[in-house]
Order: sequence, then structure tokens, then C-alpha cells
Amino acid sequence: MSATRPVVEVAPIVERQRASRYWLLMYAVCCLITFLDGFDFQILSFAATYIRKDFGFTGTQLGTLATVGLFGTMIGALIMGYLADRIGRRPTIVASVAGFGLFMLGFAYADTYAHLFALRFVSGLFLGGVLPLTWALAAEYAPKRFRVTAVSIIMVGYTLGGAAGGPVSNWLIPEYGWRSVFVVGGVCSLLTVLAVLPLVPESVKFLVLKARPGNDERVSRILRRLQPGLSIEPGTRFTTEPQEQAHSGNRFTPTQLFRGHLAAITPLLWLVYLLSSALIYFLVFWTPMINEQMGFSVSAAATIAALASVAGAVAQLFISRFVDRKGAGIILWMPLAAVVCMLTLGTGVLGPAVYVAFVIGTKMFVNGGHGGITSIAGTFYPTGIRANGAAWASSVAKVGAMVGPWLGGVILDAGLGAHGAFTMFAACPAVMVLVLFVLGRVQRRLPAEAEGALSVEAPTTGVAPVKTAALLLTNASAPEATTKNEEGV
Repeated sequence: MSATRPVVEVAPIVERQRASRYWLLMYAVCCLITFLDGFDFQILSFAATYIRKDFGFTGTQLGTLATVGLFGTMIGALIMGYLADRIGRRPTIVASVAGFGLFMLGFAYADTYAHLFALRFVSGLFLGGVLPLTWALAAEYAPKRFRVTAVSIIMVGYTLGGAAGGPVSNWLIPEYGWRSVFVVGGVCSLLTVLAVLPLVPESVKFLVLKARPGNDERVSRILRRLQPGLSIEPGTRFTTEPQEQAHSGNRFTPTQLFRGHLAAITPLLWLVYLLSSALIYFLVFWTPMINEQMGFSVSAAATIAALASVAGAVAQLFISRFVDRKGAGIILWMPLAAVVCMLTLGTGVLGPAVYVAFVIGTKMFVNGGHGGITSIAGTFYPTGIRANGAAWASSVAKVGAMVGPWLGGVILDAGLGAHGAFTMFAACPAVMVLVLFVLGRVQRRLPAEAEGALSVEAPTTGVAPVKTAALLLTNASAPEATTKNEEGV
């Protein structure tokens, strides 16, 4: 005896979805996660002056402390990315947030350089996993026509979290000491886990690819929450595109990141991301102290850095809408403008007001370009290796991110001053312009079915004819779904 079992492809549902309350809450929690990730990681740059006075560290020691945290994030991104493609995005995100919250608390109670060094490294293991995993989750729930913008929104949380370090440190440190900001960051991170558990679902594309017992029921529940009014017939089995399934059964190896069209994309993506990270982490860590050397108070220096980060978040959102439509090449206008600003700062002939304007302009264009780059880091890879693809890009970038703060400390200790530092680091955005131009040309040649290909239209058909009795949309605004029959015995 044969029976029919409906089969539904999830990709058209994702492509045609409308923003529901649950969908918006999911993205809001993801933004909160990245906000705390940015705050917890970058707060060291705002507390560095006070830590330096408390322990008597040199500039090179502070730069090394920042570098070891970045080394931890590099290793952590690889570990968490691998786990996310094996056991899921959601449990790995939960572990990452809980882990960095716990070890940030420990950092607040460290009393020697060795303790600070070790705790900064361990917290970095968990901090490194958050961004690539939230990128992957955001990319897998966003329609292709909105994917870069969706990931950019998540990244804005990180940028604003770093910016919040200035006002929060100005508020807490004079009254309660530098340790207080790490206590606040750690406690808030642990509390955020309580929001992640009910509001951040597992990726439906990941669940479909893994095809484990009970996954179809989980997909049904998640889709109904994401799309109220979506009626799915009991026993429905879910599937995804053939090109996605090609990566689902294989154990990940780095060579998968260089197959087919990825052979050209991955090296370009890694190079531009590495350069951007070297530049942005130099600015994040040293700009507050450079501003102090330029004659600004500690409070004013932190405020300037915070305003610059907010300007960068605005630029990041602005460029993302063009990236969705025009591709990665459009990002190059951000580092091109950053070159002009940094070379102007390197002249050393600016008055205080003009200096502040150019510092904010530099951070705005650098953050905007960095946000555009990170927003595309996971979009070129299929679901089966997306977390690993984003994690490897993030980890390779950490090499540049480690060099940035360290080299900044060496330049300043060598007596070249802020002007020399700005001039030397202007080489990073200059090379980025060329790499982004090439990456944009490569993206435009991608086949339409490839991940990361330029596309503004949602698909109109699926892989099989529609059987309306299998999936009924009782809400007229909900997306249509594509089904087919699977013969069973």
C-alpha cells in the first residue's frame, strides 16, 4: 500500500517571508548579542588608561594584552564555527554568550598581568564565536535581496556596543574603578542567555540539511512562529536546494572553501577582511589614547571615540543597501574616503576642531567599509559550510587584528606619534580599494544559482509543482510554498 507524504522546500518560504513579530524579536536579540560582544571586547580600549596607571604597564604590554584577546577570538571562531555546522547555530551561540560573560567577570577580579593575560585569551575564545555564528543565522533567515542589510544590522549591534564603552566607562570608572565596566559587561551577557533561549531559533535550513529525527517537526514549529497564518500539513517533510544538499553529508575541511567559484572569492575575501581588521582594531584600541596625546581629557577622548563609532554604524547601514543591489565592489568607496581622511590626519597641521572632525570621518568610513565586508563574509558560502566559511574569514582577519594594536604600540613607543601612525596605516584602506574592485568583478560573474550572486528578485517557483492541499496559507500576506509528493510504503 502506498501513501503520499507532502514535501516542502524551505528556500521559497524564506525568500517570500514578511517580517513578523517573532522574526523581529529574533533579530533584536541577535543585535543585543553582538552589542554585548562589541562592548565586552572593546571596553579594554577605554579602560586601558586606568589599567595602565593601576599596574604600571607599558604601551607594548597593553598592545600585547589586546593581541592575546584577538588570538583567542581567532581560535575560538574556528572551534565555534566547526561546532555550529555540526551541532547547530543556536546551542553554539548560547555557549559562546555564556562563556564570554563568565570570563569577563573573571577579568574584573584579576590582580596580576598573568591573570589578565590568561583571562583575556579565554574570554576571546568565546567572543570569537559570536559574530560568525550570528552572521550565519541572519543570512539563513533573510531573503537574498535583503541578506547583506540583515547581516549589517546585526553588525551595527557590535559597533554600537563598542561605542557604548566610552559613555559607560566615563560614568562608571571614575566612581567605581576600571573593574566595574567588566562586571557590568559580564553580568549583562549572562542575563542575555535568558533571552536567547526562547527567542533565537535554530536555522531551519540547517535543520533540513541535517535530516535528524524530529527535525521536520521543529522546522514546522519555527516556520509557524515566523509566519503566522502558515498552515502546514501534518507529516510534511522539508527539503532545500540541490546545491545546498551537496555540502550536507561531508565532514568539513578547509579545502571546501576553495572549490569552484570559491577558489577566487575566498582569498580575496580573506585579504580584504585582514586589512580592514588591522586598521579597525588599531583605531579601536589606540584612538582613545591618541586623542589624549593630542591634548583631550580622558573623558573627551572616550566621547570622541564613541561618536566616531556611531557615525560608522550609520555608514555601515547606508552602504549595505547598495551592496545588496550592486555587489561587493560598491564598498570600495568607504576605504577610499578613509585614505583621504587618514593622510590628512597624518599631516599634523590640524586644529582641535578639525582634528576631531577628521577622526570621526576616519572612523565613519573605516567602520562603514568594515561593516560592508563583514556583512558579505558568510553570504558566499552554502548553508552546509556557512558557519565555517564565516568563521575562517573571521579567524584569518584576526591575524590583521592582532597586528593592528601591536604595531600601533610599536609606532607610538618608537616616537613616531599619532601623525606617523595615521600615515602608515593609510596603506591598509588603499590596498582594500583594489581588492574590493576585483572582488566585485568576480561576484558579477557568478552564476545566478550560486550563493552570493547578485539577485533582487524572490524566486517564483520551486523544484516541483504546487500541491495546494498539502500547504495552505490562510493569511493572504503569507508566502506561498512549493510542495511535491513523496511515495511511501
